[in-house]
Order: sequence, then C-alpha cells, then structure tokens
Amino acid sequence: MVNTNFLVSVAIFLISITLSAMPLQKAVKFFKKRNSFLKTLVVIFISGIIISGLAILLDSFIVLISFIALIFIYKASFKLNYKQAFLVWILNLIFVIISSLILFLIIELITKVNLL
Repeated sequence: MVNTNFLVSVAIFLISITLSAMPLQKAVKFFKKRNSFLKTLVVIFISGIIISGLAILLDSFIVLISFIALIFIYKASFKLNYKQAFLVWILNLIFVIISSLILFLIIELITKVNLL
C-alpha cells in the first residue's frame, strides 16, 4: 500500500521544481531561443543539490559562493557567456519576485473573499 503522505510530498516536490523552472526558462529564452523545459528542470534540480551541498560545507561565504556557482552553472548548462549568465540570473530574480508578488496578491484576495 502506498503512503499518501509520500505521494503528496512527491507531488509538492514536482510542482515546486516546475514552478521554479518557469522563470529561469523565460530568462534563458531571452538569450538562447532554443532551450528545452526539461533541460531547465534538470538544471534547477542539480543547481539546488550543488547549492545545498555548498551551504553545508561552506557556512561563512554561502551567499557569494552560491551566486558564483549559479552563474557558472547557467553558463555551462545553457552555453552562455558570463555576461549572459549574469543577466539570466538577474532576469530570473526579477521574474521570481514579480510572480511571488502576484501569487501573494491572489492568495490574499482568495482568503479575504467571504463565501457566505
């Protein structure tokens, strides 16, 4: 018998990865027109593992090291130059902030609506 908590956890993980990849996919499309969403999903997953590992090993300078690691991962994965990889990082950050604000406003609107 399959544990429903496990299935819910897997579903949440897959939805989270997919939602995380969407802004990055849009940012990469500005500089590289042909890029598969599956590749972006893999990059998000692998970069998450790498950044988590770095956070465990190098506690002090994790923000700077994470930034450098992400730029390098974007450069190598999407075959961009350093300037393009940096701009992809900036665009991704902007898209995440905008989408987070929109999601927050939607959730606020839904929770304030009185269904009675």
